[in-house]
Amino acid sequence: MNNRIMAAFAPHRVRVMALAAFLSLGMASCDVTDLQPLDALPETAAFSTPDRIGLAVTGVYNAAQSGYYDPLNGTALGTRGYPFGSAATALGDVRGEDVVDMAGFFGIVGLNNITPSSPNVVNMWSNLYSTINQANLVIDGVRTAAQNGVISATDAEAYEGEMRFLRALSYHELVINFAKPYNDNNGNNPGVPYRDFPVNNPAALERARALGRTPVNEVYTKMLEDLDFAESKLPANRAGTLKVTRATKGAAIALKQRLRIHQSNWAQAKVEGDKLITGTTTFTAPAANGGYALQATPEAASQGRASVTNENIFSIENSSDDNSTTNGSLGSVFGSPAAAPAGIGGRGLESISPNLLNASFVPCDDRRRTGLTQQNGAAGAVFSAKYKDAATYSDFAPIIRYAEVLLNQAEAEANLGATGEVRALTLLNAVRGRAVSAADLYAGLTGDALIRAILNERRIELVSEGFRWDDIHRLSAGPSVRFSPRPGGGIPRKLDASQAVGANYNCTTRPVINGSVADIPYSDYRFLWPIPAAEIANNPTLASQQNPGY
Repeated sequence: MNNRIMAAFAPHRVRVMALAAFLSLGMASCDVTDLQPLDALPETAAFSTPDRIGLAVTGVYNAAQSGYYDPLNGTALGTRGYPFGSAATALGDVRGEDVVDMAGFFGIVGLNNITPSSPNVVNMWSNLYSTINQANLVIDGVRTAAQNGVISATDAEAYEGEMRFLRALSYHELVINFAKPYNDNNGNNPGVPYRDFPVNNPAALERARALGRTPVNEVYTKMLEDLDFAESKLPANRAGTLKVTRATKGAAIALKQRLRIHQSNWAQAKVEGDKLITGTTTFTAPAANGGYALQATPEAASQGRASVTNENIFSIENSSDDNSTTNGSLGSVFGSPAAAPAGIGGRGLESISPNLLNASFVPCDDRRRTGLTQQNGAAGAVFSAKYKDAATYSDFAPIIRYAEVLLNQAEAEANLGATGEVRALTLLNAVRGRAVSAADLYAGLTGDALIRAILNERRIELVSEGFRWDDIHRLSAGPSVRFSPRPGGGIPRKLDASQAVGANYNCTTRPVINGSVADIPYSDYRFLWPIPAAEIANNPTLASQQNPGY
């Protein structure tokens, strides 16, 4: 079923859209022509038994993992991992300079040639709002189910906590792609339409069609409210793979910390991080908040497939029978095309940039350079080895790892001044120390040098996990612009495929290659994605609120 109709809001599709909203709660596919109309199949049926409610809840995770990809060219719909099954990861990295688009597969995004009808933009927007709408439907449904005695109030609140976590995660992806960073004008710029109600009837549809852009700072306030609720209602631990594929208290706290980093609210970021960090030289989370810890090596932290470790806080599940397919799976995108054991037979769509692996902050024996990469032959590009399965596409998509929490905390404490710098350096070295020799640990760093080292560590630690755009976006405005990879903010120059060749990966000479893909100043309209044309056409309020330049 095309989830895109959930965001298009065409009036003549009210019935189909509402039916899709109900059915997509728990089904991977369907044919609406074979089904009863909504008025003959009440939405409340999805919340009439505990089992159906459980199915509805897991269906929202499915929406977050495998939304449909509409190429907008008359070819068939497909699954491409929108929004979080792989698309947010692949697009988040290719928008930055630390990977190289090897086959032009991501050329529209990588070359900053986006238009309001570009499939990447349209499908990211529509699938994020589809996930949000389904979360809103479930929130209403479980509240009613609790009132009717179908499930307990405690269970209803736990389910609502999961939905509010997914809703916050989705809204953050929207604001960092379609709106200016919080650090620009303290969030007083247009954000995205904030819908905390289900669109499942004509009145709700008209309400949605009249909704304009909510300011960025208000979207952040609402996301943080959702995560406060989630933290208070979610369990600390789950069994098996559910430990990482279903929202937990620790995941809600970690996402709050991430949002506070985007706000440059260092004090509150530290407050959230302190809930997940105990220790003085090695760090763990309290058992009551998940018991997370770094794995001993970078390789152990990135085992691929259905891995569950103490470092993994939240991932989106992929499997051999429910995945992003060959065009979108993480193994296909990031894996080396070389055959095993040199590679994994991936499509090799995004390699790691020579400029990152040649950077002075990456020692030649850094295990993230030697143990988490694969070269496509001696003369070829170097790819990430974080993902292992390019055959059945079962790699989970990592969304939150404990290493990010520690680096977030290091950045927050370093920005709080001298009182936090000692601990910030220790946190930074905890992440770095498992990958480099003792001689390459940092010592004596303070001030801007310490903050820059933390930001550099994020690049090598989190590459191929979709974080580069997050950092480019937040560092392009406000006081933190001094750390932007492009002076003054914006998207830095990038390499093209002809420059990602074996000779340019040289840790001895460390060449700096001048990228052939032009940089984009923060003031350039192409820094942000446009609101999709279909959304503008169907929402008169948004027609006058398009991002400038489109």
